[in-house]
Amino acid sequence: MSEQGDWVLIGLDENMARRQGLPARMPVPRGEFEGLADKGLSIDAARRWIKDFLTSSEPGKSGVWRKQNSALVSQLEAFLDKAPVWERAQKAFGERDYDKAISALKRIIAMDPEDHAARLNLASAQANLGDHAAALKAFQSIRKTFAGDPDYHVAVGQVHLAMQKKDAALDEMVLALEAKPDCQPALDAMVQLGVLVPIYENPRDAASLVYVRSDAVLTYLTGQWDAAPRDGAFYLEQLAYHERELRHDVALAAAERAIAAGAAGERAHLARIAALRSLGRGDEALVAAEAHVKQSPSSSGAWVELARCLSQVGRGEEAPAAIERALESDPGDLTALSLRFWPSDPADIQKVNDAIPALAAFVAAHPDSAGARRSLARAELVVGRIDDALAGFAAAVALAPEDDDLRAEYWSELGKQQRYQAILDDAAKLPDMAKRDWKLRWNEAEAYTAVGKNIEARAAFSAINFDESLHVDVRRRAKRAVKAMDETPPVVT
Repeated sequence: MSEQGDWVLIGLDENMARRQGLPARMPVPRGEFEGLADKGLSIDAARRWIKDFLTSSEPGKSGVWRKQNSALVSQLEAFLDKAPVWERAQKAFGERDYDKAISALKRIIAMDPEDHAARLNLASAQANLGDHAAALKAFQSIRKTFAGDPDYHVAVGQVHLAMQKKDAALDEMVLALEAKPDCQPALDAMVQLGVLVPIYENPRDAASLVYVRSDAVLTYLTGQWDAAPRDGAFYLEQLAYHERELRHDVALAAAERAIAAGAAGERAHLARIAALRSLGRGDEALVAAEAHVKQSPSSSGAWVELARCLSQVGRGEEAPAAIERALESDPGDLTALSLRFWPSDPADIQKVNDAIPALAAFVAAHPDSAGARRSLARAELVVGRIDDALAGFAAAVALAPEDDDLRAEYWSELGKQQRYQAILDDAAKLPDMAKRDWKLRWNEAEAYTAVGKNIEARAAFSAINFDESLHVDVRRRAKRAVKAMDETPPVVT
């Protein structure tokens, strides 16, 4: 540091100067010097001070001083000369005109080879254009300057990902996390690479989100589960969450713990069999299914699982009898109906159409079965018989008015046909809407939005957002829906 009248010349850290494209030595007004550590040095302030120093200060106006410090003067003048070029580069980035941005940035680098901020932006522009080899070269040229900066390592890692260099990408993301353990882009990239898995320890608590090695999820969770006493309800919740996420090994462990904790109902036993089957442990699944059928011969779910296990172990010829037993126990078991009447490809319109007569005959033989009527309505949807399907869903809802999942599917189909008022009319018949399944409440909120009743829609989405009994992802979706409504002008009706 040296003093020049009302000015102080300070030396900047080389890396910091390169990262920001600043001169290695900076003139600072004496009155600003003491507060510099607290305020920091902005690019705009640096430009203003340099301009004032070169044009108004005694040293800046002195030909002798300029000659003695010609290298410094050249750096300061180059910094000022770069300003309009930087503006062009930033404008080009804003317009996503990366060719123009690259041209401007190369001009800056020619003016000041030590401006590593320009080189960093050049690499980003090249990456955006898909010129990954050039981008990687530009990134590597400034590695010493930006080493330890999490954003830099993430950017380099993304280029490696684009070039299918997964090991190199992983190395960069590890460096980013070492520099900043909660670096979200690095965590997301490691999820993309399959190295980490995002997990909610408590599916209802956003703060419980953790990132776990994908090959150690079960080990991690069992350690958490063992850390405190847990009841059967806890394990059933864990079971439902991990089952949805297709973590079959975790679902199996949760099901077995639920059974051991006394939650030995139908749900836990069937989930255990399904998890064994999904893990390819067909023989074990079959033994468990046969045991459960003996224990609960009137359980349609048990017979369905037995049918699936028989098919998996190569005894498919025995499966139809098990499916028939399932339908005898519950003519409305949707899975049994699917296995009995539907083709293997449920999107094959012709085969579904061919299956409808037999399914319709089954519905006629079981007029009180909401599930059977629902399955037929689904088939009618596939073949384009929309009005028949909606009438079928309505009939099914009338048979099982407390089945929120059924009603939610009905409302969803009404929404697809833009029959929003029909949803609201049906919702008005439910006195306890606030206690109903979140999917029903979501459909109601969307219907309010569609007909322009924004106040009611906002209230419905907000109620879902604040319902702590729901999965955190559902609540976040509701929060985003409210935010989107706040950002969108109200609908005039």
